[in-house]
Amino acid sequence: MKLALREDMTPGATLREQLTWLERVGLDGIELHAASLDLPREELRGIFEESPVQVANVSGGMTLVDVDPRERTAAKELTRERLRLAGELGAAGVLIVPQSGRRPALPDLSPLATGADLERDLFVLQLRELAPAAAEAGVPLFLEPLNRYEAHLVNRLEQGVAFAEQVGPEIAIMADFFHMQIEEADLAASIRAAGQHIVYVHVADSNRLQPGRGHLDFQPGFAALKAIGYDGWLGIECRVDGPKEEAIAESARLLRELWAAA
Repeated sequence: MKLALREDMTPGATLREQLTWLERVGLDGIELHAASLDLPREELRGIFEESPVQVANVSGGMTLVDVDPRERTAAKELTRERLRLAGELGAAGVLIVPQSGRRPALPDLSPLATGADLERDLFVLQLRELAPAAAEAGVPLFLEPLNRYEAHLVNRLEQGVAFAEQVGPEIAIMADFFHMQIEEADLAASIRAAGQHIVYVHVADSNRLQPGRGHLDFQPGFAALKAIGYDGWLGIECRVDGPKEEAIAESARLLRELWAAA
């Protein structure tokens, strides 16, 4: 198991400074999704060659089911670029958030199709178009199920798995403990059912603070992850209570202890 932190949660005026900070607090990786992705590719590769901190994941285009076809096209092109980058940097994959919002943005065309039906069908088509780029890059696209208060298209792991099975092995899913504790009746059972489709994990506590500041019991979920053979990244994605360096270092120690004990 390796621990990562999101780029926007990591202190530092430059990517090099951020990687130095992560190494100091004992983390193994960084999730790239902000200013670092504007750097020239050669410069980005050089920075990581100089650091023991690795690229955990890279974000992709987030408007794949936008009502504007120009936005959808731009999101696909960006995602293809990010897949190539993720493959070059050795990342676990490219993160896709299917959509945001509690209601479909596409129109209700009943009885032909509801807005939700249209979004699901459109999302499948978009993923099928992106699958060859993922296969060529050698890294998957993985979907992040979000809770019902943030999204409607993919809320539970089983819904993410359904998309993956419609498209192929190039599509996988993330298990996010914060969203799961809202949406899943049994976190451990949902993880075991999703099995090998899970290629990335996010951790935050029940109150969306860093692990250890809420009441979420991580151990059953960690045991389920071990049962399916998962030994990849745990990405810390949360609000932080207290001085950041102390808080993240404390959570990193806790997560490693819980993982070892699970």
